[in-house]
Amino acid sequence: MRKVKIIVNDFHLGKGPVLKDGTLNILEDFRFGRKFVEFLAYYSSGEYEDCHVELIINGDFLNLLQIDYLGVHTYLMTEKMMAHCVRSIISGHSEVFDALKNFASQPKKEIAYIIGNHDIGLLFDEPRKVLREAVGKNLRFYDTYYEFNGVRVEHGHMYEAINATHPQKFKVKDPDFPDPVLNLPWASLFVASFLPKIKKERPFVDKVKPFTGYMRWALLHDTLFALRTFFFITFSFIRMFFLARRHPLLDFNVNWAKIKGTTIYPSFVKEARKILKQNSHLNAVIFGHTHVLRYRQWGGGKEYFNTGTWNEVTSLDIADFGLQTLLTYGYVELFDGSLASQKPQIRLKEWKGEWRPEEETSIMPIGK
Repeated sequence: MRKVKIIVNDFHLGKGPVLKDGTLNILEDFRFGRKFVEFLAYYSSGEYEDCHVELIINGDFLNLLQIDYLGVHTYLMTEKMMAHCVRSIISGHSEVFDALKNFASQPKKEIAYIIGNHDIGLLFDEPRKVLREAVGKNLRFYDTYYEFNGVRVEHGHMYEAINATHPQKFKVKDPDFPDPVLNLPWASLFVASFLPKIKKERPFVDKVKPFTGYMRWALLHDTLFALRTFFFITFSFIRMFFLARRHPLLDFNVNWAKIKGTTIYPSFVKEARKILKQNSHLNAVIFGHTHVLRYRQWGGGKEYFNTGTWNEVTSLDIADFGLQTLLTYGYVELFDGSLASQKPQIRLKEWKGEWRPEEETSIMPIGK
């Protein structure tokens, strides 16, 4: 029987493109729900109807870090709050979750979910239960990575000091809450506490690469915003530093060497090669997280893939300058029978979807 695995990641689903009052949600990153519905329909019909197809969601499918709880954005996130946030996302993207449920309900179709840094809240049981109720009981979760036939699929955030989470110590006790809260890394604290405020003025701010290039541009051409943001972040981190004595999750014990090695869009080529060297049974590593499509090959047929993102990315590099929207994904075909000893065939693909005469623009306001 033909077996195929399709890998997507970093959709960053929020509360939906349109809020309940009818206004556009400028904090929403994902605006391709209709195309994803078509994507799932394609891989569960036609030549794939009788094929065993597994959808692998490789982290950051849900943007739980930027969902407000009762109108408030906070880094203090309990299990109850995370369940509420998952319900908000499902409500805002009903067509996506209806399609996932329909896909998972069909014969020979499965869904695996690998948890990333933006959906760390799914380490709690209650939000997992909410998601299973929406998608189906056959949804499987993986806290770190998923391996099959010499292939490792992993989100990738664990290889950055400021993004690495602790699956075994993902929750801590906070003096202000009766229930445990998520043990967030530095970058997640920033995304949860500060980034929503900044994105309300510049929705594209976290979608520019390289980010250092944008910072230089902003200082010259958007000076007031750049200075206000710098002082806002500086003051906020100083405030959090003093709060750290009371809140055990605010871990400021990150040394300069780790901070210096941090980049907004890492390549993870070295990390992938190290994994392949240390695990002789692996032939391929597939990451997400970086939002940048990558492929590298080494001797012995060892390969590294990064499947990019379905979110918009603005590149300031001269080689690919401009706004990019590539609905990319990983495609893995497994062999059985007489070909079972062959390595899985892995490809990076771009979903084009069905042709339509018009679609809503995703251009967001630049500011006030």
